[in-house]
Amino acid sequence: MSNKTKPSEEQLKYASVLQTISLGGLALLVVGFFVYLSGILPTLIPANEIPEYWGMRVHDFVEKTGMPTGWDWVPLLNHGDIVSFLGIILLAAGTLVCFAVILPNFIRKKDTPFVIIIIVQIMVLLLAASGFITGGH
Repeated sequence: MSNKTKPSEEQLKYASVLQTISLGGLALLVVGFFVYLSGILPTLIPANEIPEYWGMRVHDFVEKTGMPTGWDWVPLLNHGDIVSFLGIILLAAGTLVCFAVILPNFIRKKDTPFVIIIIVQIMVLLLAASGFITGGH
């Protein structure tokens, strides 16, 4: 195998972190689903009522159920139907975490273009996750 076909240290680190995050996120989704269906925690929407809401537009769903929007779900983590959000958040944050992990390698190598690209991507992802920017809402 030539050096041209070997993945770089950064690629291997990114892939390793992404695999860990993906498995952790999936595990949290499974645990969250179990917590929701088991009734261990109270729910905002009982599982047997879910089919009533399937065909609704988001606005109507939120209005009728009182489900949180934006970051308003955080104080409701003591509810079974909200616990699974943790898995979704972990999966959604995967790229951000991977970038943060490989950034020091590029800084150490003084690879300025990649350092700038990664920092800008991290800033864009954080801004998008913050909820300050909304499209069409």
